[in-house]
Amino acid sequence: MKRLLAFMFLAQLIWGCTDPAPQEQSTNRLFAERVIQGEAQGTTWLVRYVNDSTDYTPQIDSVLKRIDNALSTWQDGSLINRINAFSRTDTVFVFCDSTQYYSVVFERSAEIKRITNGAFDPTVYPLVELWGFGFSNRHTVTSDQVDSVMAFVGFSPALIDIIEVNRDTYIYEATQIRKGEPRAKLDFNAIAQGFSVDIMGDVLAEAGVNNYMIELGGEVYCKGVNADGKPWRIAIDKPVTDGSRSLQAVVNVSNKALVTSGSYRKFYELDGRRYSHIIDPRSGYPVAHNLLSATVMASDATTADAYATAFMVMGREETVRFLADHPELGLEVYLIWDENGVYQTWVSAGLAPLIEVLEQS
Repeated sequence: MKRLLAFMFLAQLIWGCTDPAPQEQSTNRLFAERVIQGEAQGTTWLVRYVNDSTDYTPQIDSVLKRIDNALSTWQDGSLINRINAFSRTDTVFVFCDSTQYYSVVFERSAEIKRITNGAFDPTVYPLVELWGFGFSNRHTVTSDQVDSVMAFVGFSPALIDIIEVNRDTYIYEATQIRKGEPRAKLDFNAIAQGFSVDIMGDVLAEAGVNNYMIELGGEVYCKGVNADGKPWRIAIDKPVTDGSRSLQAVVNVSNKALVTSGSYRKFYELDGRRYSHIIDPRSGYPVAHNLLSATVMASDATTADAYATAFMVMGREETVRFLADHPELGLEVYLIWDENGVYQTWVSAGLAPLIEVLEQS
């Protein structure tokens, strides 16, 4: 879903510490490990699981294809593209949401938009189109244009709404999308990959797999323990801008999702100031703070993905305040920012015992 959306949302930069290729089993491992992998949503996916020799690749490919059919703005004829193209306000767009993927992501996005006061907002899509891929239009975008587009940005029922139609109260019949503004468009790329990871996890859970690690485009969910009987170890990249890859830290993860969003690989500089590839839906402009990456641990990847995006919009200080104001969300966070050319970090209390910061060069 995210593909190479440098202009839109965030490149996810978490990887498993182990090499993605299947490894020869060491004699001291407690469990046998199976590794499967593939390509989807413009990126790669990988799953490691223990004590089960079944190949779940067909099932995972199948659900990923169904998610693309519902939520991918890069797939011709997808449900979201058909809804975005719908421009009538005198009637509704009606469809049967057999998977409920669109409805679930819509409602979850609306909830997170409300909690973050708009820092997370899928209706940012018209701003993305205005600024262009990789901010290719940044030299020609005017404040009047931004103000004009902002008139139809803001995830609210008045702008775009979803209505579930039930027969006899309990039997689902259809879903209706009602637009109050014909130019309103949605893009779920900042949440859909995390959602995809959760659905992949459902495939394994329904099959009775209790210990696994799922990674899709850098979004990670870990269940149970690895083949050594220990928590899964997931790496966080150091936010270097030269295209190389080195590791900042390693996190022990079990029964949690871990997602990192970053601005350090996709940015541009103007008048000595660095702007990331992330658009702030609240202002209509690229963010210009010094937060380089936000790693979020949450109970599910959908939540971690969306809040990692929101925190990269908020910046460091606003994120720390937000976490203090919302302990009920149960989010654990690791932030890296640039302070006059020197990396600075902040880690939430619950994540601190689980994270190992690697020696910095």
